[in-house]
Amino acid sequence: MRGRSAVPWVAAPLLAVAGAVLVTGATAPQDRSPRTNYALHCQGCHLPDGSGKPGAVPDMRGELGRLAAIPGGREFIVQVPGTASAKLDDAQVTALLNWLVPAMGPPVPGGFRPYSVEEVGRLRRQRLKQVEPLRSELGRAIAAQRR
Repeated sequence: MRGRSAVPWVAAPLLAVAGAVLVTGATAPQDRSPRTNYALHCQGCHLPDGSGKPGAVPDMRGELGRLAAIPGGREFIVQVPGTASAKLDDAQVTALLNWLVPAMGPPVPGGFRPYSVEEVGRLRRQRLKQVEPLRSELGRAIAAQRR
């Protein structure tokens, strides 16, 4: 085989498998764990550890449980644009939030009441028109809780 490389013969089957994985996905989206969905849909902005980007994306660490415990906070978590418009179905978002709120902490006072699929679906369809004013108001409520 002078002048010819064996690489195309080896590479062709590997490329076919890689293409099939890209087209179909390694696992069906509904089979992904909440942690995997966080990695695929959230950590681009919130970063792998939930720390966010100062001045642009809030830090969820040690705050998400507090937010879930105040009036309007539970709803806000579902209605923020990243959650409301995530390319996940309501059941996947529900599983993600039910994992994420306790994972980011702190523990919700009185215990975290898991989201239901119906609640998430209803709230996702009630999108926020102005996120920043509500985020500021909720931040003040969290600060007042700490006093």
